Amino acid sequence: MGEIARNKSWKHWIVILSLCGLTASAIGLPVMSSGVFITPVSEDLGVLRGSFSIHNTLTLAAAAVVALYIPALLRRYKFKHLVLIGGLMGAFSTIGFGFSDSLWAFNILGIIRGIGTGVYAIIPSTMIINEWFEEKHGLATSIVLSFSGVAGAIFSPVFASLIISIGWQTTYMIMGVVIFVLCLPVILIPFEMSPREEGLLPYGYVPEVEEDERNNVSATEATSGELSKKADINWKHFGLLSLFAIMQTIVTGTPQHFPGFAETLQHSVQVGASMLSAAMLGNIFFKLSLGFISDYIGPIKATLSMLVLNLLVSILLVMVQAPYLLIAGGFLFGGAYSIPSVGIALLVNEYFDRLNFARLYPLISFAISMGGAFSLSIVGFIYDFTGSYTNAFLMGVGINAVNIVILFLVTHLVNKRAREEEAPTVETD
Repeated sequence: MGEIARNKSWKHWIVILSLCGLTASAIGLPVMSSGVFITPVSEDLGVLRGSFSIHNTLTLAAAAVVALYIPALLRRYKFKHLVLIGGLMGAFSTIGFGFSDSLWAFNILGIIRGIGTGVYAIIPSTMIINEWFEEKHGLATSIVLSFSGVAGAIFSPVFASLIISIGWQTTYMIMGVVIFVLCLPVILIPFEMSPREEGLLPYGYVPEVEEDERNNVSATEATSGELSKKADINWKHFGLLSLFAIMQTIVTGTPQHFPGFAETLQHSVQVGASMLSAAMLGNIFFKLSLGFISDYIGPIKATLSMLVLNLLVSILLVMVQAPYLLIAGGFLFGGAYSIPSVGIALLVNEYFDRLNFARLYPLISFAISMGGAFSLSIVGFIYDFTGSYTNAFLMGVGINAVNIVILFLVTHLVNKRAREEEAPTVETD
């Protein structure tokens, strides 16, 4: 009875809920809610939308670079101290946007914000989930990552309304405060990186199941050089999967331009904000759905279904103009967010073992962040130079089509390698 209490407790889920705040703070506000600022701020400053979006590119690029060093930082410093410092950097840099009137100021502050939020974004959360959850690991991961969409869905329309009523400067200051407030649960609620440090076990931990060394190594240990030497990685497969991740993440920059897209169709800013909010709801729904569906048909088929959905929705949004269809399309387009986060995590776990997952995820997270870093600017410049968002949606159609091919190719190569390794060797004289 004591063993059950130690491996299944309310504390496990409290940890998950606190990590939801980190995802909302690091991604939900700075990335998922940034689209409502693009049109009003760029018009007020008299600059191109693509040029203004560069500060978001720099935020994501800085976060991507920081992500590479997270495992090393966590070995040297306490997790909560890193969250405190990162949260303050993210908050004050965002507040600084409200006092900025030039692109260079936005760009510098964007880098600072990226460094701050990058410290406590996805990688630390997934490492903690790996330590705290054995059973229901996929559900816990989906819940935490979906809160980037929860924050986007809640705050995008709120910030859009505030921009209209009190201006974008004050709205940025409010956003900065909220970024730090969302970090407070992790900072204030007492818990350690590993439940064993508190006398608890990972959720659903069964000792007999974890005798194998490869399944009983922590995420932090798996990043060390000694254990990494044991990992058998086919870098060609990983390179293709990284290319898949980068290209798919570029698609996720499109919803942040929904407010501007709606205006080009002569709709109000509220319609565009509703499209963005619907996309964030789709973000939540499809992230949770992808993990659930993969339990029944496998992560490859589940990810493939999301690729096909996003391809079809990209075509739909080029063809329709009615507000209710645009908002519905925005919701379905939110499925694009499920692939770089939940989908990639499931695919890495499918193509590589857990030890390799812990080693490779920071690298592929870097690739995902770099794709996201350029996505907002790419879509913005497509509009600036063509006067339409149509080509941005067509770009999405092309990317999804190419990634469908890459998914089949990687699956074929991985299965071929597995067959070759299982085939008996024939000795010759």
